[in-house]
Amino acid sequence: MRPKSAIQKGKELEQHIADQIIARGLDSKCCRSAGSGNGNREKADIHTSMTILGRQAGIEAKNHAVPHVKEWWLQTKKLEILDQEPILVYKLKGEGYDEAKAVVYLSTLLDLIKTSSGIDMAQDNNYKPINSGMKWIIKNCIESLKKLLKELENIA
Repeated sequence: MRPKSAIQKGKELEQHIADQIIARGLDSKCCRSAGSGNGNREKADIHTSMTILGRQAGIEAKNHAVPHVKEWWLQTKKLEILDQEPILVYKLKGEGYDEAKAVVYLSTLLDLIKTSSGIDMAQDNNYKPINSGMKWIIKNCIESLKKLLKELENIA
């Protein structure tokens, strides 16, 4: 048996990812990107309208014998320039496609867990995590509104 080319291995992983997205009902039109993301328009390996926390998913696929996660992640992060949520999916030699791993930012993972746990988060496409500065402003607004409510109650 002849060993598969690197291009063929990559195509097979990309197809597996697209098939899984379709099978789970996340995007019925998901497919491999033409030219595997090397064109001028679509930079991700997978063409999908699937969104994660309000951003289009940008999926980079790697099917290799030896992991080079740091280099792969640097390539994947470039998808942020296109306002895509970077996702690296990789499979190593000797592993089945169902053993493929995904790399995302820790904040993305935690926000996804928070959303799936039913914890109150904005459910629209404009969701952006609240930073500590915004939390301080919100807390102060709430305190000010409480004081205003007390004053209004004293007037009445």
